[in-house]
Amino acid sequence: MTALIAWGEAALIGSAALMLFVLLVRAPVRRLVGPRLGYALWALPALRMLLPPLPADLLAGLPLAGVAGGGMSILFAGPLGVSGPGERLASAPLGEMLLMVWLAGACAVFATYAVRHFRFCHRSRVDGIVQDRFGTILIIAADVDGPLAFGVFRRFIAVPRTFWRDYTASERDLVIAHEIVHHRRGDLVANWASLVVLAAHWWNPVAWAAVRAFRDDQEFAADGAVLAGREAGALPLYAHVLAKAAGIGALPVCNFNTRSNLKGRLMMLGQKPRSKRRLVLGGAALVLVSGTALAATVADASAASGTGTGTQAVTLGVKPDGSGGFTLIVGGRTVAPGAALPGGKTLPGDFTAPAGCSLKPTAKPSAMVIKGAGTTQTYTVMCASAAPAPVRATLAEGLASLNTMRASVATQAASPVFPEAERAHALGAIDRSIREVEATLAG
Repeated sequence: MTALIAWGEAALIGSAALMLFVLLVRAPVRRLVGPRLGYALWALPALRMLLPPLPADLLAGLPLAGVAGGGMSILFAGPLGVSGPGERLASAPLGEMLLMVWLAGACAVFATYAVRHFRFCHRSRVDGIVQDRFGTILIIAADVDGPLAFGVFRRFIAVPRTFWRDYTASERDLVIAHEIVHHRRGDLVANWASLVVLAAHWWNPVAWAAVRAFRDDQEFAADGAVLAGREAGALPLYAHVLAKAAGIGALPVCNFNTRSNLKGRLMMLGQKPRSKRRLVLGGAALVLVSGTALAATVADASAASGTGTGTQAVTLGVKPDGSGGFTLIVGGRTVAPGAALPGGKTLPGDFTAPAGCSLKPTAKPSAMVIKGAGTTQTYTVMCASAAPAPVRATLAEGLASLNTMRASVATQAASPVFPEAERAHALGAIDRSIREVEATLAG
């Protein structure tokens, strides 16, 4: 469950970053290489939402810098006196509450638009009159303000009831061609996908701006597809039809003319056609830049979630002997400074018990995450109590401390003293250590 939430957070952050990227570059891309490639950019946020989490060991083979015993800093220290794993839920309600609020908002946004859309479709199908058909696409006269396409499985084009009176044959041909493009290109499916993304980002103003821009770019691309290959004389007629038609529909439909972007569409029609050379070179450059942007969000999410640094963690158990000394436990066995560790690592020869571990006879169990100054190597330390106990009991005690510390870190708010990058680093290290200790106890 924790891994799923971490992946969801990374997907939301990464897709939001890509929305900003597309919002910034869409206008110059449209001018340089045309509206269809500009529209294709909107696949990036959706793809980022679908990317699976990176394998936990993807970066495990990276070389690690050594950590000097005296150069360590405590990244996070958990609470003392853990009595059992049940305590890790002490601070969980806040996280669960935020998750429920997000889920409720997402469901509300999706349901609102979906219900509105289905009511519109039902009303149009029941009250509309079939006037014509193009293949599997039915053209119906209904109570709509302007021509629009709707329906994914049963495909329709709805036009005003006065459509055949108000538009000439040439104008009707252009209008119907525009809506057929929406159906054949899969724009209705894309609109449903955009609604899912919007619902997931209901709290994010960037997403609402992105959806409006996405719909504009969708219309720009459809305009370009309709005019491609037509005679030059079709351009002024098409511009006249755009200015003549008007309509606003529910989110998943495709309108021939939405009032919000009429000026932009008319301006796009006045641009000169792009040469094939420009389209090929621009398309190749766009694929390269888009792929880089997508990869950057994945890499950033990996670093932010602790995937890269957390997998480099080494889990240590510190068992006080009650007289000021201690024993180090790694992988269920005692080790000494300088010993080889799992994953090809070596415990520094001058390693000493972290200052956060009490070696007094009254020591209580706790846990902490430490790392070497200026390095990426992390140690998750389980500080055991000084009471006599076998190794397995010490590990079980340490596991309880790790679980409680994990809950504390997960609900810890980022601050200048404990920034988000360090919090994510600590979470990744703790999660790796919990898995290691659980595997050791299971064996």
